[in-house]
Amino acid sequence: MRDFLKLHLVVVLWGFTAVLGNLIDLSAAQVVFIRSSLAALILAVMLRRFLIIDRRLAMALIGNGMLLGAHWVLFFLAVKISTVSICMVGMATVSFWTAVLEPMMIAKQRWQGVNLILGLVVVGGVYLIYRGETQFHAGIVVASLSALLACVFSIFNGGLSGHAGERVIVMYEMAGSAIFCALALGLSEYFGWGLASDRWFPTLWEWGWIAILVLACTIYAYQVYVELLKRLSVFTINFANNLEPVYGILLGSLLFRDHQRMGASFFAGTAIIVVAVIAQPWLERRQRQRR
Repeated sequence: MRDFLKLHLVVVLWGFTAVLGNLIDLSAAQVVFIRSSLAALILAVMLRRFLIIDRRLAMALIGNGMLLGAHWVLFFLAVKISTVSICMVGMATVSFWTAVLEPMMIAKQRWQGVNLILGLVVVGGVYLIYRGETQFHAGIVVASLSALLACVFSIFNGGLSGHAGERVIVMYEMAGSAIFCALALGLSEYFGWGLASDRWFPTLWEWGWIAILVLACTIYAYQVYVELLKRLSVFTINFANNLEPVYGILLGSLLFRDHQRMGASFFAGTAIIVVAVIAQPWLERRQRQRR
């Protein structure tokens, strides 16, 4: 029970990142670069002598962090081109990706029919929203791609989580994320991709939002997440993340009045996703009892 409470606190914090991304008026790549760089720097200062680890493990963590950076850039981009709520619903497809990819990428992981069915139910809910909210197609597509990257990152992280301390893992992955964004922004300047906004320095209010993003939603949340990977399956964690749309919708409605821009199909699709999330722990328990 304690692990599930911790897990849902992490999900709430991750859900809040979409709101923070909307409040910080910089490009998606800039937000992720600042977030990752500050998190890596703070953890490096805190850990100091504990940072020396096996070189191959360090490279694997940095590579996985670059994957995380790409996920975050697409996540914040989806927020900026659509709404907080649409972004969070697109992210709900992570459970489907996990049900499909985890047995393919991990030899000891068996195919779970219940997980695949629940993942397809969630995809059906997302499709219902996608079909009805035609003005947000781009946001749904970008958020779904972000969810795919989040799934692959989580699966790799499940294999890496037992080889170093939680904070050390988060520090190297944040460094990898910062490297990815630095490369993306540098190439953007060279090729004229327009990944950076006109200004780089955040306002005073934006620094406050960035502080919450770095300390609570990144350092604390990812440290707890890596710890939970040692005891909970990747699918269980990623499926709980389907509650992000609920938190995102509530916060988006309160702060940005997103609900005024959504039709009946949005709420019907969201209801399907919520029911699937609530049913997953009960169905998983029943399946274990049958075995």
